[in-house]
Amino acid sequence: MKILIVFAILLISASASVAQTKTYFQIIAGNWEGTLEYQDYSANKRVKLKTYLTVTPAPDGNSAEFATVYDDVNRIVKESEQIKIDRAAKKYSAGDSVYRIDSIENGKIVLLGSGQDGETVEPIRKTIVYDANSLSILKETRSPWQFRNQTILKRRNGDILAPRTLTTAEMREDFDVLQRALTTIHPGIYRYQTPQSVEKIFGEFTKKLENPLPESEFFLIVSQLANQIYCGHTFSNPYNQDAITREKLFNRKTYLPFYFAVVDDKFIVTENASPNDLSAGSEITKINGVAVKTIIEKLLTVTKGDGKNVAEHRANSIALNRFEAERYALFDWYFPLFFPLKNENFTIEAIDFATRKQVKFQTPALTKDARTAEIAKRYGAPPTYDDGWKFAIDDASNAYLKIDNSITWRLKTVKFKEFLANAFAEMRAKNTANLIVDLRGNGGGDMNVGYELARYLAKTESPIYADSRRLVRNVQAQPDLAKYLQTYNATLKTALQNGVPQEIYKPAENDYYEILPNAELETFPKVTPDKNNFRGRAFIIADSAAASATFQFLDYVKENRLATIVGQTGGGNRQGINGGNYFFLYLPNSKVEIDVPVYFQAARRPQKDESVAPDVYVKRRSSDIGAKIDRELATIKKLIAEK
Repeated sequence: MKILIVFAILLISASASVAQTKTYFQIIAGNWEGTLEYQDYSANKRVKLKTYLTVTPAPDGNSAEFATVYDDVNRIVKESEQIKIDRAAKKYSAGDSVYRIDSIENGKIVLLGSGQDGETVEPIRKTIVYDANSLSILKETRSPWQFRNQTILKRRNGDILAPRTLTTAEMREDFDVLQRALTTIHPGIYRYQTPQSVEKIFGEFTKKLENPLPESEFFLIVSQLANQIYCGHTFSNPYNQDAITREKLFNRKTYLPFYFAVVDDKFIVTENASPNDLSAGSEITKINGVAVKTIIEKLLTVTKGDGKNVAEHRANSIALNRFEAERYALFDWYFPLFFPLKNENFTIEAIDFATRKQVKFQTPALTKDARTAEIAKRYGAPPTYDDGWKFAIDDASNAYLKIDNSITWRLKTVKFKEFLANAFAEMRAKNTANLIVDLRGNGGGDMNVGYELARYLAKTESPIYADSRRLVRNVQAQPDLAKYLQTYNATLKTALQNGVPQEIYKPAENDYYEILPNAELETFPKVTPDKNNFRGRAFIIADSAAASATFQFLDYVKENRLATIVGQTGGGNRQGINGGNYFFLYLPNSKVEIDVPVYFQAARRPQKDESVAPDVYVKRRSSDIGAKIDRELATIKKLIAEK
């Protein structure tokens, strides 16, 4: 018995000895979560970033890799650094920086060194305090010591960027929040669906959640459900997704090295970033053995559009054009979710435009950044928002005004009101006979762009611009949903918590409430012609990308005969669209975000479920891209010549 007791004591002592000999890196090995707070010298304030750290020690325990992920204003910044401690030499090395170990004891290390701080080299002191479950790294600079930054972390289970599987309970809770938010707040939830059909849709999708699923599959299910509301502003918005979700699901080597247009349900190559020869105008027929027709059918289930009669608009959103692809494109996100890559390669089957021969080849999949860089090498710098604004007058007295985006808040050099004023002043001075306003690719944005254009196109005073009633589904307080909904509008957040103030709404038909005109809402007056309004013949080129604010402009132009619209039918809906302000719904477990519009901007009189059809419809051909034919522009020139 005594021998056993002695043996047990020796084992306990040995275990304690081993625990005491663990190095700093071995103690903090694993995954951490917390914040980095730093002093922003330019703004003279402290800034906090969500921070994740993974520490991977070397076998000897005297060095480690520190892999840090920062969530910096909804973008991910990743850093990796090798850190080493040499106790004998009293040195602490972090990448290229070397510090002297001032003191080292159980749970605390103090380092001294120097480095760049602002525009000068200053002394630096780092104080590291740690145990098995907490880690703090404080950096001070200058003399006397001043706060520079501090990272405070707690241990977490699992790598934040590792693929995750959601439990049935987690997904069902998310679906419950999604259903309550949409049926309570969304102003268009029952416009193209009945309460019974909405209930049925949720029931059918809930059946897909009977077993645990990878978060990528759940993201796909949520996107497919949003598609069935038939709202062009309700979707899993890539710009608003949680940065970690976006990084895990979409920042991988899964990007197709081609850009393409969708014409007659065909993928027609526009740019090529692959090492393989495939000329512009070539038709991709299969990707990884999947026919393009099948790909389109799948991707149409995650597109967005207003109403049930915007097929061209939905098909166009599948296209991989350069402007969208170098930001966020539907094809890039959803093709790998529907058709996961077996390796980091694509097998392409195509009909080459130059040779008319069928070809089949393998080409490497790329990251988004790698594709963007390769395209820039071959085709020049990426287009900016400012590049989408162009104006010129030719020798035949024809003016060309290109506006391929109305995202005015992202313009850096173009001041759009000044730009338009100068353009129309020049047209008046030169007595320009014909004007072509090219809106191809313009999916909407700032309503003021359309209003200003209408002022220059109007010959006489015209009705109120984009006149509509603002209807909402619910005016009651919804504090149980408030924790899942974010918004940029403080008034909306207050209304969500406390209810809509009674003085700013009145009951309306079909269980709606009408929000009365107030200072919070953007409204437009009647359109009064500008002093330099255009007096010649105006044409507008519109394609199937048109939606939102661009739809509102086209609808106004056609209703008031301000110009001849040439091209294809886009998105939007003459019954009215949902928009004006937005809630951003973040599901509690998956963190998937869905945009939820607040207002139904209802038409003043009954309208059909349709978008704006052009006055002159132009049928695009799949051969136009390779042959470099601008069929819309050619049609307008023919109309001008006939006149």
